[in-house]
Amino acid sequence: MDSITQIALGAAFGEATVGHKVGRKGALWGAALGTLPDLDIIANLFLDPVGSLAAHRAASHSFIVVLVAAPIIGALLKKLHAKDKVPFMEWTAMVFLVLATHIFVDLLTVYGTQIFWPITDHPFAINSIFIIDPLYTLPLVIGVVLALFQKVGSRKRFRINAAGLILSTLYLSWGMSVKLIVHSSFMQGLASKGLQTERVMTSPTLMNTVLWQGLALNDDSLHAGLYSVLDEGLPRTYLTIPRNSHLLVGHEGDRAVSRLLWFSQGWYAVEEDSLGLRFIDYRFGRNDSWLKQEGDPIFHWRLIPDSTGTFTTIEQLPTLFSTRGAILGDVLDRAKGN
Repeated sequence: MDSITQIALGAAFGEATVGHKVGRKGALWGAALGTLPDLDIIANLFLDPVGSLAAHRAASHSFIVVLVAAPIIGALLKKLHAKDKVPFMEWTAMVFLVLATHIFVDLLTVYGTQIFWPITDHPFAINSIFIIDPLYTLPLVIGVVLALFQKVGSRKRFRINAAGLILSTLYLSWGMSVKLIVHSSFMQGLASKGLQTERVMTSPTLMNTVLWQGLALNDDSLHAGLYSVLDEGLPRTYLTIPRNSHLLVGHEGDRAVSRLLWFSQGWYAVEEDSLGLRFIDYRFGRNDSWLKQEGDPIFHWRLIPDSTGTFTTIEQLPTLFSTRGAILGDVLDRAKGN
């Protein structure tokens, strides 16, 4: 998720675990450690775009790595703050909770997280919360900020911070529960249209967990639709997008193509124009949130061939968001029901 959310989540767990003994240092270390896994973007300075796709949310987002790193960082914090007399296991527990919850909330988004690296590089994703959602973030921020103004070790301080964590966790639980209902509704809606789908993916739209997008794979086409939990009936309107996978025939083993196929997990389309091939990952939707007939995809790349015609690298293409405020308004309006 976004950096503000991860900072707030880390600070809240830092406060909850060691804040009663070390005061604001607990929240500060939690906030710092909450951003640590996302520092893998530094690797982008030394990698090309294809390598960056493989490196992001890999080792730094692995539960296996966290199990190894937590006691090491815990020992360093114990030594650094020896005067505070916080046991090694409490520092380690704080580090583990901050890093593990960072990974967990990222796992709930659509991007894909390699939680079992290096055993497997499969990018797991639950798709139950948008990458930015104020309804999840605000309770964390308010809870930890208000707690820091209370007396160290007081019950009031603990309860305020705990309230923020509980409310935000309930929101995550709501999203995962609603996803089960939404996914079932999309399956039924597709069946009612006579679409025999190979796979179905559902994920929330921009900054909410009421309006969801659904993607279905059928033959070599994607079918995209919207469904609000306040809708009457099943989702029945879908936009069909040809994947044009034939344009990649003979190039599946090319470095750039194989990495994009891995990253998109099959939810892609390929388009050909005068400049060559454009690869689109539709898991992230479009800048119109599927509310209009046409829109620009959020994640798309130009496939760049070398002198032999092999696609070795990519260039990420920009997406215009000049009407982002208007689109958010349209999303909220559509979320009220069809």
